[in-house]
Amino acid sequence: MPESATDRQARSDPPPGIGEAGIERVQTLAAGHRMALWNRSYTFYERYEETTETSNGTVTLLRNEATRVAGPRRYLHRLHRQRYRANETLGQYEQTEFADGERWYERRDDGTVTETSGTLQFTQDQFAAEAAFYIERYVTVSESQTRRVRWNGAEYFRVTGSNGTSPAGRDVQSYTVSLVVDSEGLVHRLDVRYRTETATISYSFWYRRVDQTGVQSPSWVGDRHG
Repeated sequence: MPESATDRQARSDPPPGIGEAGIERVQTLAAGHRMALWNRSYTFYERYEETTETSNGTVTLLRNEATRVAGPRRYLHRLHRQRYRANETLGQYEQTEFADGERWYERRDDGTVTETSGTLQFTQDQFAAEAAFYIERYVTVSESQTRRVRWNGAEYFRVTGSNGTSPAGRDVQSYTVSLVVDSEGLVHRLDVRYRTETATISYSFWYRRVDQTGVQSPSWVGDRHG
């Protein structure tokens, strides 16, 4: 069925870096993502999983991160990293970092809890820069395509790609990547998966509560400085 004039007017143009046929320039897309997050609050999630077959069984490295960003200098970042084989934990590490606008505070736990702090030295949103880095790192593919999708009444661009290269430059198989982007260039979700000779690797990031995230001081910061 042909589109009506109203349908055509309601369609958004793809953001810079993306065309109707797929990725056009990944560096432009990454830069647009950073700009789309400028002066906005959000909650940013990341998950990395690497599974390796060894002579002693399958070993999995899992990293989960959650970051609440109220502004470039006020955030709460939590990281949990675990390495395990079957039901046996081989090692784990937890870290929480909080910034109050002037200082940062860090709490680490690898079996022993340590706390450090210091004065903030940056003014830019480091987590938006991190996401832009991963966009450039993983969305450089030789084949891609774009399709429009609607969610909660808004239009998004879903891009899928294949035939990428690993960050380490190693030969890979079954490389796939997908991302969901709005018309302003904000990449709401990225998923990548590939295999090397020795491991299967997947990485994802996604956003929640954009423009609706606040950050409270953790109790351990108050206990330390109260």
